[in-house]
Amino acid sequence: MVDQSHESLTDIEILDILQSMKKDELDIEAKEIIRNGGKAGRQEAHKQALVALNKNFEEKFVEAVTLALGLNSTQAKKIRYKKDRIRILKARGIDYLAVDGAQTAQVLAQIAQAITREDAIVTKDLHDIFPFWKEGWPMVQFDNAYKILAEDIQLHYEALLDQLLVQ
Repeated sequence: MVDQSHESLTDIEILDILQSMKKDELDIEAKEIIRNGGKAGRQEAHKQALVALNKNFEEKFVEAVTLALGLNSTQAKKIRYKKDRIRILKARGIDYLAVDGAQTAQVLAQIAQAITREDAIVTKDLHDIFPFWKEGWPMVQFDNAYKILAEDIQLHYEALLDQLLVQ
């Protein structure tokens, strides 16, 4: 996390930090979970890796947006929710839904929520997100879902940073 507040940084420093954030790897913790999962726990490890990937994305997302837009603490908390995320960014001239991968971020958040709160059962919103997921059934093939989402969320994060750098 950035240790300094927005007010104590110059515009150049903020741009430098945002530019350096493009090098962030969102899946470091997730890869470690997978590595430590072993062959026997492959699907469980990928399931936990999806949750870790979402957590890391959200933390980096909030950090970048808060820094770039100078959000206060209340706005920084609200930016975690889709509706508020869209509204706050739109007020600052960014159409979040037009940023490449915005849908991926929403899907990843829904998957992480389903894993932690719904016992990894496919919810209505996740029905047919992957061809092998049907509403009401347990999620399967976490390894395939992880591979797709890890790459896509990294691209989304970088596209979002590009939008913030233009601001």
